[in-house]
Amino acid sequence: MKGMWLSKPMSEPIDEEVEEQQPSEEEVDEPPTLEQRIENLEAELATAKKDLLYRQAEVQNALAQVAKTRSEGVRYGGSSLARRIVSAVENLERALEHVDESADDPISTGIRMLHSEIMSSLSAEGVEKIDTVGCLFDPAKMEAITTIPPSEEFSSGHVASELESGWMLRDRVLKVARVVVTSE
Repeated sequence: MKGMWLSKPMSEPIDEEVEEQQPSEEEVDEPPTLEQRIENLEAELATAKKDLLYRQAEVQNALAQVAKTRSEGVRYGGSSLARRIVSAVENLERALEHVDESADDPISTGIRMLHSEIMSSLSAEGVEKIDTVGCLFDPAKMEAITTIPPSEEFSSGHVASELESGWMLRDRVLKVARVVVTSE
Protein backbone atom coordinates (compact mmCIF):
# COMPACT_ATOMS: atom_id res chain seq x y z
CA MET A 1 0.00 0.00 0.00
CA LYS A 2 2.96 2.18 0.06
CA GLY A 3 2.51 5.20 -2.20
CA MET A 4 -1.25 4.79 -2.45
CA TRP A 5 -1.82 8.38 -1.52
CA LEU A 6 -0.42 9.49 -4.89
CA SER A 7 -3.19 9.97 -7.36
CA LYS A 8 -0.94 10.43 -10.34
CA PRO A 9 2.32 8.81 -11.20
CA MET A 10 5.52 10.72 -10.28
CA SER A 11 6.51 11.36 -13.86
CA GLU A 12 3.59 13.72 -14.41
CA PRO A 13 3.46 17.17 -12.79
CA ILE A 14 0.72 17.77 -10.21
CA ASP A 15 0.00 21.36 -11.27
CA GLU A 16 -3.74 21.25 -11.78
CA GLU A 17 -4.34 25.00 -11.44
CA VAL A 18 -2.06 26.02 -14.29
CA GLU A 19 -4.00 26.04 -17.47
CA GLU A 20 -2.90 27.65 -20.61
CA GLN A 21 -4.73 30.89 -20.98
CA GLN A 22 -5.33 31.97 -24.46
CA PRO A 23 -6.42 35.52 -25.08
CA SER A 24 -9.91 35.92 -26.31
CA GLU A 25 -10.52 37.51 -29.65
CA GLU A 26 -11.51 40.80 -27.97
CA GLU A 27 -8.23 41.03 -26.04
CA VAL A 28 -5.97 40.66 -29.07
CA ASP A 29 -4.40 44.03 -29.87
CA GLU A 30 -4.40 45.09 -33.40
CA PRO A 31 -1.07 46.30 -34.72
CA PRO A 32 -0.82 50.09 -34.64
CA THR A 33 -1.52 52.00 -37.79
CA LEU A 34 1.19 54.01 -39.47
CA GLU A 35 -0.24 57.25 -38.06
CA GLN A 36 -0.20 55.83 -34.54
CA ARG A 37 3.37 54.63 -34.98
CA ILE A 38 4.41 58.06 -36.28
CA GLU A 39 2.74 59.76 -33.30
CA ASN A 40 4.45 57.35 -30.88
CA LEU A 41 7.83 57.89 -32.51
CA GLU A 42 7.36 61.67 -32.51
CA ALA A 43 6.50 61.56 -28.78
CA GLU A 44 9.58 59.42 -28.11
CA LEU A 45 11.70 61.84 -30.15
CA ALA A 46 10.37 64.84 -28.19
CA THR A 47 11.12 63.05 -24.91
CA ALA A 48 14.63 62.16 -26.12
CA LYS A 49 15.25 65.79 -27.15
CA LYS A 50 14.12 67.06 -23.73
CA ASP A 51 16.34 64.48 -22.04
CA LEU A 52 19.29 65.48 -24.23
CA LEU A 53 18.79 69.18 -23.43
CA TYR A 54 18.55 68.35 -19.72
CA ARG A 55 21.79 66.35 -19.86
CA GLN A 56 23.55 69.14 -21.77
CA ALA A 57 22.43 71.65 -19.13
CA GLU A 58 23.74 69.35 -16.38
CA VAL A 59 27.11 69.12 -18.12
CA GLN A 60 27.28 72.91 -18.55
CA ASN A 61 26.41 73.42 -14.86
CA ALA A 62 29.05 70.92 -13.80
CA LEU A 63 31.67 72.64 -15.97
CA ALA A 64 30.72 76.04 -14.55
CA GLN A 65 30.98 74.68 -11.00
CA VAL A 66 34.42 73.21 -11.70
CA ALA A 67 35.58 76.52 -13.19
CA LYS A 68 34.26 78.43 -10.17
CA THR A 69 35.92 76.02 -7.73
CA ARG A 70 39.21 76.24 -9.61
CA SER A 71 39.02 80.03 -9.72
CA GLU A 72 38.35 80.25 -5.98
CA GLY A 73 41.18 77.82 -5.32
CA VAL A 74 43.58 80.02 -7.24
CA ARG A 75 42.18 83.22 -5.72
CA TYR A 76 41.99 82.10 -2.08
CA GLY A 77 44.27 79.07 -1.99
CA GLY A 78 46.97 80.94 -0.10
CA SER A 79 44.71 82.05 2.76
CA SER A 80 46.23 79.58 5.23
CA LEU A 81 49.75 80.76 4.45
CA ALA A 82 48.61 84.39 4.55
CA ARG A 83 47.19 83.89 8.06
CA ARG A 84 50.52 82.55 9.29
CA ILE A 85 52.47 85.36 7.64
CA VAL A 86 50.08 87.95 9.10
CA SER A 87 50.84 86.55 12.55
CA ALA A 88 54.57 86.99 11.90
CA VAL A 89 53.99 90.54 10.62
CA GLU A 90 52.12 91.40 13.82
CA ASN A 91 55.10 90.16 15.84
CA LEU A 92 57.40 92.33 13.71
CA GLU A 93 55.13 95.30 14.39
CA ARG A 94 55.34 94.62 18.12
CA ALA A 95 59.14 94.65 17.80
CA LEU A 96 58.96 97.92 15.84
CA GLU A 97 56.99 99.50 18.71
CA HIS A 98 60.14 99.11 20.86
CA VAL A 99 62.56 100.43 18.25
CA ASP A 100 63.31 104.12 18.05
CA GLU A 101 62.32 105.36 14.59
CA SER A 102 65.42 107.49 14.36
CA ALA A 103 67.70 104.63 15.44
CA ASP A 104 70.30 103.91 12.81
CA ASP A 105 71.65 100.63 14.14
CA PRO A 106 71.63 97.60 11.79
CA ILE A 107 69.03 95.64 13.78
CA SER A 108 66.48 98.46 13.80
CA THR A 109 67.07 99.17 10.12
CA GLY A 110 66.81 95.47 9.28
CA ILE A 111 63.49 95.07 11.14
CA ARG A 112 62.02 98.12 9.37
CA MET A 113 63.20 96.88 5.96
CA LEU A 114 61.89 93.38 6.59
CA HIS A 115 58.50 94.74 7.70
CA SER A 116 58.29 96.98 4.65
CA GLU A 117 59.21 94.18 2.25
CA ILE A 118 56.73 91.72 3.74
CA MET A 119 53.94 94.33 3.70
CA SER A 120 54.55 95.13 0.02
CA SER A 121 54.58 91.40 -0.83
CA LEU A 122 51.33 90.84 1.06
CA SER A 123 49.77 93.85 -0.64
CA ALA A 124 50.78 92.49 -4.06
CA GLU A 125 48.92 89.25 -3.21
CA GLY A 126 45.79 91.09 -2.06
CA VAL A 127 46.36 90.93 1.72
CA GLU A 128 45.57 94.23 3.44
CA LYS A 129 44.93 95.52 6.94
CA ILE A 130 41.34 96.42 7.76
CA ASP A 131 40.88 100.14 8.42
CA THR A 132 39.04 100.47 11.70
CA VAL A 133 39.65 103.60 13.79
CA GLY A 134 37.03 106.23 13.01
CA CYS A 135 35.07 103.86 10.75
CA LEU A 136 31.56 102.63 11.35
CA PHE A 137 31.57 99.31 13.24
CA ASP A 138 31.24 96.35 10.81
CA PRO A 139 30.51 93.06 12.62
CA ALA A 140 31.61 91.07 9.56
CA LYS A 141 35.14 92.44 9.85
CA MET A 142 35.38 93.50 13.49
CA GLU A 143 34.82 92.12 16.95
CA ALA A 144 33.76 94.62 19.61
CA ILE A 145 35.70 93.86 22.77
CA THR A 146 34.22 96.69 24.79
CA THR A 147 32.22 99.89 24.39
CA ILE A 148 32.80 103.43 25.56
CA PRO A 149 30.50 106.46 25.55
CA PRO A 150 30.49 108.55 22.34
CA SER A 151 32.67 111.63 22.19
CA GLU A 152 33.03 114.67 19.95
CA GLU A 153 35.64 112.76 17.96
CA PHE A 154 33.70 109.46 17.60
CA SER A 155 29.92 109.35 17.34
CA SER A 156 27.91 106.32 18.45
CA GLY A 157 28.58 103.12 16.51
CA HIS A 158 32.07 104.10 15.39
CA VAL A 159 35.38 102.46 16.27
CA ALA A 160 37.30 104.50 18.85
CA SER A 161 40.43 102.34 19.02
CA GLU A 162 41.92 99.13 17.74
CA LEU A 163 43.24 96.47 20.10
CA GLU A 164 44.30 93.99 17.38
CA SER A 165 44.57 94.53 13.65
CA GLY A 166 42.21 92.81 11.25
CA TRP A 167 43.29 91.46 7.86
CA MET A 168 41.57 90.80 4.54
CA LEU A 169 42.55 88.62 1.58
CA ARG A 170 40.87 90.40 -1.31
CA ASP A 171 37.22 90.33 -0.23
CA ARG A 172 37.50 87.67 2.50
CA VAL A 173 38.32 88.22 6.14
CA LEU A 174 41.50 86.47 7.24
CA LYS A 175 41.40 87.80 10.78
CA VAL A 176 38.79 90.01 12.43
CA ALA A 177 39.90 93.22 14.05
CA ARG A 178 39.35 93.53 17.80
CA VAL A 179 38.11 97.01 18.53
CA VAL A 180 36.57 99.39 21.07
CA VAL A 181 33.24 100.79 19.85
CA THR A 182 31.38 103.90 20.98
CA SER A 183 27.85 103.23 22.15
CA GLU A 184 25.22 105.00 24.19
